Amino acid sequence: MDYQFSAEEWKRLTPAERIGRCRLWAHEASELAMVAGPSMKRAYLDIAHQWEMLAKQIEAEADSSK
Repeated sequence: MDYQFSAEEWKRLTPAERIGRCRLWAHEASELAMVAGPSMKRAYLDIAHQWEMLAKQIEAEADSSK
């Protein structure tokens, strides 16, 4: 899987695809936090949290537009 972020590609994704990517990236950041040293662990957990929050916001917006 290509992990490069492209705003142009992101615009073409459906809300479900965006949610899936956010949750995948949240999971990846959480995995990195589990093996990171103390100085990086918090940063990875923060990134994971932000990806999950974005997924929830996209989900809520998609639900409200139905």
